[in-house]
Amino acid sequence: MSERIRGIRANVKDYALQFLRQGREGWDIEHTRAVAYYAEKIATSEGLDTEVLIAAAWLHDIGYYGLFEDADPAQYTHITDRKQLHMIIGAKLAEKFFQTPEAASLYTPQQIQKIVHLVEVHDDFEKLGKSREEIVLMEADTLGSIDLKRVTPTFDYKNGINYIEALKGKRLPRFQTMLGKQFLAELLPLFVAYFEKKKP
Repeated sequence: MSERIRGIRANVKDYALQFLRQGREGWDIEHTRAVAYYAEKIATSEGLDTEVLIAAAWLHDIGYYGLFEDADPAQYTHITDRKQLHMIIGAKLAEKFFQTPEAASLYTPQQIQKIVHLVEVHDDFEKLGKSREEIVLMEADTLGSIDLKRVTPTFDYKNGINYIEALKGKRLPRFQTMLGKQFLAELLPLFVAYFEKKKP
């Protein structure tokens, strides 16, 4: 990896961490790091622009910053209530990042447009699926939520089961990439077993 690419990745990561550190403790940073890992792996396998997907991965949840001051982030319904808003806020924060001369010089206008768009729609299943990049980020986001080696779930049994049902209904049927499906086949049974062991 070139020094320039390292610099680009460090730049967006540092910006994202400002918000993630003030987000959901024990989750936002770990989850985002995992999403960036899977976004790079799948984007590479699909021949897509890895810098776009990695940047979008680091920025995708920064909009949750400050949204749980009066709510419990371990309650699945509290998260779903804030999903639309976190995409709007996240896209605005991403735009602000790319308005700085340093950040703007690291990406082309087309890359910036794609990254902001991905942040804005990554959890909106009515809009999702118009591009391969949207699918890859959705897959990475899902995998980065269920990889027990990279993240520790914050849900209890009831909320975990609700989340699994939502995964099966909304996310899993939308997986399209071969590598994403391979990762999913490895990770999902372990994730389900984790919550089955928590059953009261």
